[in-house]
Amino acid sequence: MSEHKLEQRLGQLADWKLQHKRRLQQLANWLKDQGLLTRQAQRALRHGARALSSDEITVAVVGEFSRGKTELINALFFCDHGRRLLPTTPGRTTMCPTEIFQDNNELPYLSLLPIDSRLEDSSLAELRRQPDRWTRIELNLEDPAVLEQQLLEVTGTTQVSAAEAAQMGLAPPEINGQPPADDEPVEIPAWRLALINFRHPLLAKGLRILDTPGLNALGSEPELTYEMLPSAQALLFVLGADTGITQSDLSMWQQFTSMPGSTNRPGIMAVLNKIDTLWDELRSVEIINEDIRQQRQVVARHLGLSDNKVLAVSAQKGLLARIREDAILDHRSGIPKLEKYLARTLVNDRQGFLHSECTNAVCNMLSTLKELLGDRELRISRQADQLHDLSGQSSAALKHMMNQAQRNQQQYKETLESYKKSRDEFERQGRLLLDSLDLAELDQTIEKARKQMLGAWTTRGLKKGMGVVFDDMQARMQVVNTQSQTLRRVIRAIYRRLESHHGIKPVNPPMISSVKYQVELDLLAQEAEIYRKSPVTTVSTQNFVVRRYFKTQVDRARNVFVTTRQEVNDWLSDALTPLTVQIRDYKEDLSQQIQDLKETGSSRKTLEQRITELKAQQTHLQMQQDYIDNAVAELSKRFEPAGSYEEDSSLLADGAS
Repeated sequence: MSEHKLEQRLGQLADWKLQHKRRLQQLANWLKDQGLLTRQAQRALRHGARALSSDEITVAVVGEFSRGKTELINALFFCDHGRRLLPTTPGRTTMCPTEIFQDNNELPYLSLLPIDSRLEDSSLAELRRQPDRWTRIELNLEDPAVLEQQLLEVTGTTQVSAAEAAQMGLAPPEINGQPPADDEPVEIPAWRLALINFRHPLLAKGLRILDTPGLNALGSEPELTYEMLPSAQALLFVLGADTGITQSDLSMWQQFTSMPGSTNRPGIMAVLNKIDTLWDELRSVEIINEDIRQQRQVVARHLGLSDNKVLAVSAQKGLLARIREDAILDHRSGIPKLEKYLARTLVNDRQGFLHSECTNAVCNMLSTLKELLGDRELRISRQADQLHDLSGQSSAALKHMMNQAQRNQQQYKETLESYKKSRDEFERQGRLLLDSLDLAELDQTIEKARKQMLGAWTTRGLKKGMGVVFDDMQARMQVVNTQSQTLRRVIRAIYRRLESHHGIKPVNPPMISSVKYQVELDLLAQEAEIYRKSPVTTVSTQNFVVRRYFKTQVDRARNVFVTTRQEVNDWLSDALTPLTVQIRDYKEDLSQQIQDLKETGSSRKTLEQRITELKAQQTHLQMQQDYIDNAVAELSKRFEPAGSYEEDSSLLADGAS
């Protein structure tokens, strides 16, 4: 195993996350001590802490039947077991999606969800919360032979009538070009989903592995296709060097892997497996390498990937080499190169996401806070200079200054009145925006579309009904986008008005944009279009399509509205906060100025004490700003793994030498 192995990188990532959590906690404690822990600050810190608390990194392995997906998992992650962990017996391939993870709160187990759960409306997420629905087997880690037999259960099948299979959305295979009769028995997977809780160093560090079945089984589970696969940090699309890229491979890639907007994700790569079938002692290494290189180029061209995202391996030889501790065969298998690429891509991509999620909101909050502190420091500096000038002023001059201060106080009342009117207009526009995101009204539209789909008698009518709900959602999000633009104009006008008419120079207002949610919804609509046009939709029963469609695509789209509404609500609560703070500080400054003028007339000593107090406050504000600068610098530090890796051509070699 190389120094860049995944276990080492995951450990380094865990250390970085721990350091970042400590920084956030130290920052929270400091803000609280300084009286600066505002509601906005608390929300930003909670958001960062939640992002860092996400420990899982998911690797999904996808491909047609008999491409060696399960063997690849054995070679990459479980070679130290001394034998195959997951079953790859000829003729007994993975029949259901299988998740492998480590839950320290439970003893090792295999949990299996019966296939007949597909007859219900319950989603996989809901069924995960119902342990009584699963068949559970306590795993025996002490006896490898027994463990192997226990895990073989994931390949189990059962027989049902062709009609029952169709109701479950599992299209029975044709016999001599004809579909089987409704009462004819057909073989289908016994399980819908398998969960394996296993003890392993990689899994202990948050790695989660998803092993998937072939095209037909994968396509009949939209929840897996549209939720679990897109959320994976790495997706290995496995092809066979012995078959080349087939039409079935291309169909699987187009329908279930290359989702709109996803092919440029760093974690998506193709693995050309079984290159040992090209090894031939009667041919030179150079010729073999050239054959593999050309296959990689063909795969890259057909899948629309760059060449460096297609890696050539022999999972079977790699597993054998690692069990036998044969370093030469291990190198030749290409598994170490895939491991390096995967470790670097997985960890760096995950760290980049976490860094963005936990840092951006906090740093934006700190930037706003620093602006407020800087504005406060500037006002205190002016007060100190003004008081210093007062020491030589006559009584008449002091009286004149007092009159001016009182006029300023009256102007403040006008400023406050103007601000209240502007705030009322902002809140009115905000309510309109929230009304556009009303979930009850959206749910009525969803239910109406569902009934239309159930009442459709033709495939055309069914697909039309499936499109109605997304058309409505996209129209709603367009309204949200327009109204959010209006709100941005309103808040800018409020800030400019207070600056030009009332002399208050506000900090930059926080802004919101619904564009990212509109883009996300558009991508979901594209996925829905692919699903509606897919062969799976055509051959499935209407009732099944309606249930599965609404439990996956529509639920995901609805969640976009839930997230948008929450962010809009948070923004409406925070948008005017900096301005409110500045107006409050402005009022306090005016009151203090009048008090200082009164005391100046009676005692010069009191004046000197006040100047000293202001200088101390100014120093404290400078210290607070310096602390914020240091905090931002610390939070912005990127993850630098030990033994950083520079990609070179050897990583992408074929492994035949």
